[in-house]
Amino acid sequence: MLADIYPWQMNIWQQWQVLLQQDRLHHAILLAAPEGSGRIALAGRLAKTVLCRTSNEEPCHQCHSCKLFDAGNHPDLHQARPESEGKQISVDAVRQANHYAWETSQLGGKRVILIDGAELMGEAAANALLKTLEEPPSSCQFILLTAAIDHLLPTVVSRCNKWKAELPDENVAKRWVESALFESVPLQTIRLHRGAPLAAKAFIENGGTAKHAKLVEAFCTFVEKKQGLFTVSELLVKSERSGLNWISFLLLDAMKIQQGSDTGIVHSDMGDLLRLLATNLA
Repeated sequence: MLADIYPWQMNIWQQWQVLLQQDRLHHAILLAAPEGSGRIALAGRLAKTVLCRTSNEEPCHQCHSCKLFDAGNHPDLHQARPESEGKQISVDAVRQANHYAWETSQLGGKRVILIDGAELMGEAAANALLKTLEEPPSSCQFILLTAAIDHLLPTVVSRCNKWKAELPDENVAKRWVESALFESVPLQTIRLHRGAPLAAKAFIENGGTAKHAKLVEAFCTFVEKKQGLFTVSELLVKSERSGLNWISFLLLDAMKIQQGSDTGIVHSDMGDLLRLLATNLA
């Protein structure tokens, strides 16, 4: 697990450091942050610091605990997440996490339970976790990550200390992605991912730019000429859920163009195509 945080996470990290120094960090931290924002790195920094045997405000990177963390086999760190994309976090996974929470630390320090995608817990799983959060074991730190805090049981949320991670300004995110990839990045790529830098970076690395362009062009051609529906359908299937998001953004952009507004346009690098689409949809 990464433990090197990103520049836009420094504000939260510094606040957590104060709480760590004062031994006032809540036993259950709930971090609301979108996927692709680097939230697992921030959670990793917190987990590594809690587990570190020589420092309480920053991981020392030298002790046995820190080295085990870096190697990915720390015995006092337990993670719960969906078995595969689109699946829930099972009640069995949460029960296993509860079991680890009550065990004695193998290194004689604290334990950390990290739940990534906490909104994906089913009701039974959430209730199983709730019982442990209500009567937390000593020397155990819970870290819950979620992209949709409203999808969590209110009773679980109420037992946690809630934090919302800020995303960088879109131009800062654009520069960060460009620096990471050593190439120019369209602003619309950042906007397609709601400003989440790591999501935009992964999109480019996985060939998303070409897939997105093909789908947008095919959809606009279909609207204009009423031809190519099969092509649009095929591209949508290949792009899975992302394709539907792209088309929804595209249609919203066209509606804004029709209303004479250029505020919040996602496809900001496709002005001519958008204006043509807006005309054809009128």
